[in-house]
Amino acid sequence: MFLRPQLSSIRSRFGYPYHQWMTQEFDEPGWKLVERSLNQKRTHDVTMLIEGPDGRFALMSKHSYPPGIFRSPSGGVKPGEDLVTGALREAKEETGLVIDLKRFLLHITLDISHDSDVATWDSYVFHATTKDTLLKPTDLKEVKDTQWAGRDQMYQMVNKLKETGNGGLIYRGDLTAASLWALDHKATFREATDRDKPGIIRSLLANRLIVENMENTLWWIAEVEGLSCGTVGITAHEDCVELTGLTVDPLFRGKGLGHAMVEYACDQWHNPEQRKKFSQVKKIFLNDKLWLITAAPGYFLPVNFVMTDPPLLPESIKKLLTGTRARWSGMRFQLYKI
Repeated sequence: MFLRPQLSSIRSRFGYPYHQWMTQEFDEPGWKLVERSLNQKRTHDVTMLIEGPDGRFALMSKHSYPPGIFRSPSGGVKPGEDLVTGALREAKEETGLVIDLKRFLLHITLDISHDSDVATWDSYVFHATTKDTLLKPTDLKEVKDTQWAGRDQMYQMVNKLKETGNGGLIYRGDLTAASLWALDHKATFREATDRDKPGIIRSLLANRLIVENMENTLWWIAEVEGLSCGTVGITAHEDCVELTGLTVDPLFRGKGLGHAMVEYACDQWHNPEQRKKFSQVKKIFLNDKLWLITAAPGYFLPVNFVMTDPPLLPESIKKLLTGTRARWSGMRFQLYKI
C-alpha cells in the first residue's frame, strides 16, 4: 500500500504530527489478531482523540476488555481507504458522533513482538471535535460501552490500561499519553532566515555536528509554543542532496519531534513548488534522490530511509564517510512506503 503521497497531503492539511517509534510485546491472542489484520493487508489504524463541546473526550470499550477499561475510538483502515474517510467512519461506528478533524497529532510506528516474530504496525492519531453530546455507537458487535472522560480521567485510564498487563492495551495507554502531550504541545515549522543562522550554528556545535556548507543548505526551524526547539537542513552537493543538521532540544527528545522534522524536510524536497528555492541555493540542479549519513541508522528507518551499500553511494556522500565518520552509514530516502 503506497501511503506516502496520502500522508504528505494529510500533513499539509492537518499539520505535521509527532512521530514516535514504540515497541511492545503481545501475548498469543493479541498476536493472532495482528496476524489476521496483516493477512487482510491491513497494516495501520486511525485513532481519534474526540473532544466534545464541554472539553471531555469520547472513549469506548470492547466486549473483550476487562471491566472499567476504555480507550479512544480507533480502527483498522480498509485496503484502499484513505485515512480521513477511515477516521470519520470509525468515529461514527464506535461512538455515533459526527466529527470534525482538526489536527494530525501523532504517528506511531510500533514494532510488535511475540516469541521470535516481529511485525510493524502504524497508528495515525487525530484530534477531532464534535458538536454532538449523545454517544450512540452503531457497531454493537465491536463496542460494548462508551463514556465521556475529562482530562484527569484520561490520565487515570492511561494507568488502568497499562496495569492490565495486556500488550495491546498497554500500547493503547502509551498512545493515549503521547496523544495528550502532543495535543498540548503543537509543533510548527518554518524556513530559517539569516537571523536564525547563528542559533543554528550554536545548536549544531552543541550536538557535536560538523558545521559545513552552510551557504549551500536550506534550513528549517521547529518551534513549540513559539520557542525554537530543533533544526534540520538539506545541503546541495555537486551530485546529490543530503539531509543534514538534525537537532532536537533535550526537552523534546523522545517525543517524536525529530522524525516530524525529517518528514517535513522530505516533503519540502519533493514538493515541486519548493524545488525553485533549492535551485536558487545551488545552480547545478540535482536528481530526486535524498541521502544522509548517520551513526544511528535505526533512527531513520521509520521515516522511510533505507540502508545503502557503500559502492552505491554518491561520491559526495562517500567523501563524508571518513575520519570520525568512517563507521557511519549511508542511507537513501525512498519516496513510497510499502
